[in-house]
Amino acid sequence: MLTPEFLKNQRVLFVEDEELAREKLAKLLSKLFKEVVLASNGLEGLEKYEKSKITNEKIDLIISDINMPIMNGLEMLEKIREIDTIIPLIFTTARSESENLLKAIDLNISNYIMKPIDTTILVKKITEVCEKSYFETQLQDKQKELQTYLDAVDGVALIYKMDENGVISFANKSLLLTSKYTLDELKNINFNELIHPDVTKQSIDETWEILKEGKIWTGNTKFITKYKEAFYLKNTIFKIKSNHKDEYITIGFSTTQENNEKREFQKKVIKTIQEFNKKEFTYKKLVIELNDKLKQLELYIPKLQEELEEQKAKTMSRQRQLEHYEIQMHNIDEKYQGHMTLKSKEADEYSRNVAILKQEKKILLEKNKEANIEIAATKKELDLLTKTNGEKIKRINDLNDVIKTLESRIKDLID
Repeated sequence: MLTPEFLKNQRVLFVEDEELAREKLAKLLSKLFKEVVLASNGLEGLEKYEKSKITNEKIDLIISDINMPIMNGLEMLEKIREIDTIIPLIFTTARSESENLLKAIDLNISNYIMKPIDTTILVKKITEVCEKSYFETQLQDKQKELQTYLDAVDGVALIYKMDENGVISFANKSLLLTSKYTLDELKNINFNELIHPDVTKQSIDETWEILKEGKIWTGNTKFITKYKEAFYLKNTIFKIKSNHKDEYITIGFSTTQENNEKREFQKKVIKTIQEFNKKEFTYKKLVIELNDKLKQLELYIPKLQEELEEQKAKTMSRQRQLEHYEIQMHNIDEKYQGHMTLKSKEADEYSRNVAILKQEKKILLEKNKEANIEIAATKKELDLLTKTNGEKIKRINDLNDVIKTLESRIKDLID
């Protein structure tokens, strides 16, 4: 239904040669319309209409008198109709102008009103005329909106129409781009030729059975392009009646990317499993080899423990022998000191030799300390025990020589 807001967005051209009538009616019209364009005769009205076309300031309605100087209303309308055949126009006229009205009807006027003008009737007639424009505008807006929706669907959906024999009669732009066929080419091939060979005949036959029962079929289908490339659609197919025969509309959405990604993912999974199996075989082989080495080492451990115990026993023996020699050296030192004390007064000439012996004793004690450290080290380093024992044996022999030397000297002193 026509709303005041609609009129407030309309521009009207009012053509009237009588100044008082023009100004009076213009005040009324200005309350109804967005803008009222005034003209005093047909020529001025035509010029202002033409100017509106140039400036793109659309005139939505014309209200005009018929009898005017310079150019009357009918002449003006004839010129305007050469430009615009549908713009609505209301004539204001006297009762004696019936001949003019017949001509005006031929020029497709929208309505007329008798003078003197009754503003109530004029508003009613304006409303009737503008209501038609209103509904036409609404229809155009809806058509534009519908076209927008269709364009949006056409951009994302793949649509085609076929008969019960699979003969395709229509395909939208998206399907043509995807399938690489032209519409004429599709009309010359059967629907089945669009289906990929991987799809079984049984599956196709079952789909046709569902469709011919008038049911809607929805599912995923694998298709093939003109150049034998696969593409996938999630389809909805339904039956319609057209020209007294059954036709089938298919609306599909591409799932090619999803299917390709799924296939790539499956390939990656298979490759990963193969690599895992390969690594698992390698690891199992390595574990077997390590277990074999471990068993060999376990067999070798008792032997190593036995050798360790032998080395420990030898080390203890060497330690006891070294302690025995230390005790002997201690006893000899005491004996030697006693003799030296007793003989110190008598053997001043031997003082230098005694001092030398003390120095040698000190050296022996340091060597003894070093020997103890080396013995402790041998307990931690089994692989050096043999070498260390040899050194200890050599050191013991040296000590024996020293002892023998000392005993010889003591004996000489005593004698």
